[in-house]
Parts: sequence; structure tokens; C-alpha cells
Amino acid sequence: MRTFDGFMVVLAEGLADMRNLLPDSAAYREKEQEMGRNCYEAEEHLPLTELRLLRGTLGISESKWRRYKSTFINKR
Repeated sequence: MRTFDGFMVVLAEGLADMRNLLPDSAAYREKEQEMGRNCYEAEEHLPLTELRLLRGTLGISESKWRRYKSTFINKR
């Protein structure tokens, strides 16, 4: 089971990696799917207050969070 700090690290690294990729590349889409999986896992393991803190700290809007999850769902 991951902790708040663990999710902070993997999501921050994912966001940093995505900044270095072209949005229409296969690598970007793969990273989006990975982000979506991590978003789902965070929702399973963290309380709502920590999820809000996590998203706020990383600057991930609710709509972007949902988009990552949607990308993960649609590619499964």
C-alpha cells in the first residue's frame, strides 16, 4: 500500500516526465495512462482530505485528474 508521500513522488515524477514529451506522442499517452492508474490507486488508499491536499500541492485540477483516469480506463 502506498502512502501520501509515495503518491506525491510518483505523480510529481509523472508530471515532470510529461512536460518533456510531445502531447501527441505515444510516450505521452502511455504516461497519461500511468498517471490515471496512479490516480485510481491514490483514491483507493488515501482519505479524501489527503487526496485534496495531493492534487492541490501538485496543481492537478479536478478535470485533469478525471482526464488521467479516463485515459487509463479507455486503454484497458
